[in-house]
Amino acid sequence: MGVLNSAEAAAIDRGGSDLGSHSGRDDILVGVKSARVWGTLGWHDIRQRYRRSVIGPFWFTLSTAIMVVVLGALYSTLLHQEIKDYLPYLAVGLVLWQYLATVANEGCNAFIGSAFMIKQIRIPLTIHACRIVWRNFVIMLHSFPVVVVLLIAFGHWPTWEFLLVPLGLFLLLLHGVWISVTLGILCARFRDIPPIVTNLIQVVFFFTPVMWSPEILKERAWVAEYNPLYHLMEIVRAPITGRPIHWESWVWSVAMLVAGLAFSQFLMRRTRNRVPYWL
Repeated sequence: MGVLNSAEAAAIDRGGSDLGSHSGRDDILVGVKSARVWGTLGWHDIRQRYRRSVIGPFWFTLSTAIMVVVLGALYSTLLHQEIKDYLPYLAVGLVLWQYLATVANEGCNAFIGSAFMIKQIRIPLTIHACRIVWRNFVIMLHSFPVVVVLLIAFGHWPTWEFLLVPLGLFLLLLHGVWISVTLGILCARFRDIPPIVTNLIQVVFFFTPVMWSPEILKERAWVAEYNPLYHLMEIVRAPITGRPIHWESWVWSVAMLVAGLAFSQFLMRRTRNRVPYWL
């Protein structure tokens, strides 16, 4: 049997007594608004993960830099790409993919991993999902110095499109919420889903323009155009790397966000009171 640690108890206290007065209908809204709670819990997770480490989460930065250099040197040759354009493209793609893949994988255990807290304290389930999303979002930001160094090294200077980056990152943050809530509920009910998601992510990686660009497919570029993950990545990657802005990617991203939040809200309303019994 687990117990609440001091950081978790303090975070819940910060949320006030209103956290318990919610239903499945407003769980997502109340949970998202409880930023002081899931923000504190997310930071606590990061500190615990890198406790007694000299450089802490910057190990993630270092591993990203090594991966970008090694894969960039190899695939720029295989794909006949200019390394000055390919390395920044690859770096942003890997950083964003790692965030999306980790949110999906850890989102499967959003409620399973917090079973003790869910059974003992009535707070919005969405807080547990936001905790995962915020933790991985902060870790993702630790890898962006790699991107900045590459952009400066190869002479890529920001254009006006760079102003779209904060909006793109905000949309990715919101996408992470509905993904974690949806997978958290489904995986709490059906325990075979987590390994399915893990294997599916590995397959989807090869069909998503992370290490390759749609232009090299020519007439088969539809493989990327109908890939929703490509559009989620492109709303951040294109403004950073100076690639042409494809406004259809923004339309896709907003439409998927609305549909995803609506579906997660539907699931939450139907299953909010059942989830503790599934854990």
